[in-house]
Amino acid sequence: MLSVNDSKLIFLISQPRSGSSLLQQLLLRSDRISSTPESWQMLQLVHTYKLSNNDGGYNAKQASINFNRYLNEADDGLKLFKEYIRKLGLSLYQDRTHQGNYFLDKTPRYYHIIEELNDLFPAAKFIFLVRNPLSVFASILDYNFKGDYKSFLSSEDRQNDLFLAPKKIGEAIHNNHTFVRYEDLISDPQKELKRLFDYLEIDMGDKDFSSYTIEGKFKDSNAIDSKSLKEHQSPVTNYLDSWKEVIDTVQKKRLAREYLQKLHKVDAYTNVYNIDDIIRTLDAHTHVKKSYFNLSFDYFTIPEKELSIPQLLKKRMYLKLGHKNRI
Repeated sequence: MLSVNDSKLIFLISQPRSGSSLLQQLLLRSDRISSTPESWQMLQLVHTYKLSNNDGGYNAKQASINFNRYLNEADDGLKLFKEYIRKLGLSLYQDRTHQGNYFLDKTPRYYHIIEELNDLFPAAKFIFLVRNPLSVFASILDYNFKGDYKSFLSSEDRQNDLFLAPKKIGEAIHNNHTFVRYEDLISDPQKELKRLFDYLEIDMGDKDFSSYTIEGKFKDSNAIDSKSLKEHQSPVTNYLDSWKEVIDTVQKKRLAREYLQKLHKVDAYTNVYNIDDIIRTLDAHTHVKKSYFNLSFDYFTIPEKELSIPQLLKKRMYLKLGHKNRI
């Protein structure tokens, strides 16, 4: 008998590098919430039937098509299979929580399966965390790629983080899901957490939720932010403008600007951030090193086989001069 039901589930979803580890630790100050480092468990389970282009050593898209056909050969086959997935998911959550508590699944890349999570767990709570997209761009570039924008932008996975995540999360926000801005969270954590706990119907009591202590399984996990979370015990404003240290060349500034322009076109985070204002702030940032010549965003995101011969030659020349070109 399952003692956990979906009304006791909380999904915390965001772009990577948006502060989800911080928010998770602050929420865990409540003894009504249990959690673990990122589980990714529902991504694995949902993709047993969700159409996908992910390459797992076989044609994943064709596998999904054929598996769905197989399920639909039986009456309500897909519906029944989803119910099995739902029960398995709840069973796995139950093993990691206490009777009557919420379980918080903090996995940013659940942005891929927001609709499926809603379908499987209609009574679950969803919290979406958003952050200034310029800060996200710079943080991924710095933290995950050590400034190597060529590897960063050529990664399909990271392109999804940059574009698909804001689009999906923005749509969810418009569907009246609860969200919090990173900038508001670090400026007034007690106020923002009060709003979130009201949504969860949890009484904060007199406890101070503006600080945290990393304990147990989180300490050595690679699924939490080791850059800032372990250096502090409370939210700090140090990282609001940290993008200025990362965007330190003309090339990086151009790439960041074109990213924001492309993001603007897909209407991501409408009414959450003013992208035009962010671009103006970026334009005013002048502490950058000049470089001999710079390439546009598309040169790094479009596969080389799809570039024209002049574009390919230009990119090859750029990469050849990379050791001289200040990057």
